[in-house]
Amino acid sequence: MDLGRVCYGCFREKPEGLPVCPYCGFNAQEEPPFLALPMGTILRGRYLIGKVLGIGGFGITYLSYDLLLEIEVAIKEYMPSGLATRYTDHYRVVLTGNRIEDYESGLNRFLDEARILAKLRGTPNIVSVQDHFRENNTAYFVMEYVDGISLKAYLVSRSGKIPYDQALTILQPIMEALIQVHGSGLTHRDISPDNIFITSNGKSKLLDFGAARYSSGEEKSVSVILKHGFAPEEQYSSHGNQGPWTDVYAMGATLYRCITGELPPDSIARVHLDTLKRPSELGISLPVNIETAIMKAMAVKAQHRYPSMGAFLQAVTGGNAESSSRKVAKRYRKQASENGKTRTKPPKKCFALKITALIVCIAVSGLGIWKFLSESRAPSDVKTSEPSNPVSESGSSVSEPSSIQPAFVDYSNSYLNLSMKIPADFKETDPESAVFISSDGSCSLQIGFYTYWSGFPVYSLTDVESNTQKYVQYFIGILHSTDITDYRILSEGYQQIGALNSYRIQFEATEKSGSTMRFLAVFIDAQNGFGCYNVIASYPQGNDAAEEKVLLSVESFQCLGPAGTSYKLLSDATLPFQFMYADDVPALDFKIENGILTAISMADSDYFILTVSALSSAGTETVDGLFKQVTEGLSTVYPSIEPLDEQKTQNSGGMEWIIQNYTYESEGIPIYMSYSVSIWQDHAYLMIITSSQEAQLDNNGLRTDIMGSLRPVA
Repeated sequence: MDLGRVCYGCFREKPEGLPVCPYCGFNAQEEPPFLALPMGTILRGRYLIGKVLGIGGFGITYLSYDLLLEIEVAIKEYMPSGLATRYTDHYRVVLTGNRIEDYESGLNRFLDEARILAKLRGTPNIVSVQDHFRENNTAYFVMEYVDGISLKAYLVSRSGKIPYDQALTILQPIMEALIQVHGSGLTHRDISPDNIFITSNGKSKLLDFGAARYSSGEEKSVSVILKHGFAPEEQYSSHGNQGPWTDVYAMGATLYRCITGELPPDSIARVHLDTLKRPSELGISLPVNIETAIMKAMAVKAQHRYPSMGAFLQAVTGGNAESSSRKVAKRYRKQASENGKTRTKPPKKCFALKITALIVCIAVSGLGIWKFLSESRAPSDVKTSEPSNPVSESGSSVSEPSSIQPAFVDYSNSYLNLSMKIPADFKETDPESAVFISSDGSCSLQIGFYTYWSGFPVYSLTDVESNTQKYVQYFIGILHSTDITDYRILSEGYQQIGALNSYRIQFEATEKSGSTMRFLAVFIDAQNGFGCYNVIASYPQGNDAAEEKVLLSVESFQCLGPAGTSYKLLSDATLPFQFMYADDVPALDFKIENGILTAISMADSDYFILTVSALSSAGTETVDGLFKQVTEGLSTVYPSIEPLDEQKTQNSGGMEWIIQNYTYESEGIPIYMSYSVSIWQDHAYLMIITSSQEAQLDNNGLRTDIMGSLRPVA
């Protein structure tokens, strides 16, 4: 890295002499915040200081670069502006008065936060601390750099509130992390939308443990640190009885703020006159048990709240009420089955009409390609739109659009958290389908979210890039009923859409009659940590006006936050693998220990247990060889085991699996077991299913999802 040319906003080398970075737009000539370290400062001989990310009364946070590990990090500096200032050398911190005890006390609390976060390193969804040290007469700690926005800012961008299911999607990982935090005897004491971060890949992170304290039976008082609207009444007293129930209140208040858009009244005021309104009184529609759970979490007196975060989490996710996301998935499947019955035969018109009709059929028949949507807002105002940098099939900018600009309508979908402009003459085929057909039936446009399709899972755009041929062949295979005789890929490659990266594939298909349709499939970076948005359009070859409208529409795509999907990602810092699974899989109790995942479902005498683990593939070159090793070990552990059927080989998710089902008796009761093994890029995997019913061995959706999407963690 040439430090003379580095941009302190993104740490890429920019052309010499340019004050504004062409990559991120950071202007190096802007006046830095008061008391901030000079950009380019190197701390501890390895950390290069960049722009300021945030500044408060007690500290400054910088974007920094670890010159040893060659990664971006965030560095927090203890800089209490009311007690100290920067020395004339611009580096050292010096006191502005005689309050040395206050300065040292604050410094010790600052380092306490670093130590707490260091101990929590590896806890999912909590920002991790990698290093802490003293320098310049102050202290610093080095954290992972989290790119994204705070939940507070996200709520502002969504007009102040979000639906309950979306709020729970964001907050549930934080609640799960707090269960682990509380298990270590620690209370956060400062949970609010300010301290919850939504990363650019859609994950939730809990920040700022500066107020956290360990519980102690001998502790006589704790510091009074609170945030109005989110702090419970016991936090207003230094002798208040604080514990996990303190964080339960704050989490309940955060959930309340997300779904109502209202800041709860201060808890200390509620002691004398409780003016807290139920969400339903504010016009928010919620299942009764969910509203009851939120109100109980926000009970004024601690003894009336849930005693633990686990109990609160169970209340808002369990019970008889289905989650909103599960209802969305069920509603989609119902619509798919109903609509699919009426669209199985495309009209016998021109090739373009047959193609678009078949695409609509695909979209609504539940084939798993597009995960269509639940809460789209109908287009309203027609506006002339000129999105920037439309791209032609060759990848170059369209420099001479027609003199008459096409009209567009604004379209948004709150479930997928996206917006874009749709040509005004395109109409949605069915409410909430996200499938649009032109008025003459010759063109189509559809929007969705990919997790995985036949052949391979999609975690990122690189999966699309690696499987372009598979995707096109699969898509064309679906369209074979239209008598396609030939197809070819015209172009493919990465291109930017605003701040998002996308991978585009343009291809065409020809029918027996000689008519040719063109397709543009655009896959766009998602904010979920897995999957990607997908926009696919079709239009007749040679119709330049239609092509221009499609390109302009695609270029207007905007991602507004993490998308709702019918799939979830199972990933844990202690697991060497990850996979995606359907949201409507029967409720399973996931447990992770020593790098092994176990999923258990039990109902009376019926049970289902699935275990997935990574094995050493050393000395095993084939899946068959690995299977023989497992079989030998299995026979040793279960001498009476017998195969139920023939050994099977199955290709799924780009992996070759060998499967064998067995049975054995335990105390006179038949037990059924299935072993599946696979090797993927030198990583070996073993999946074991044990159940009380033979039918569960092959008919469980979770097994299918794991086999189709399992990948090693990079």
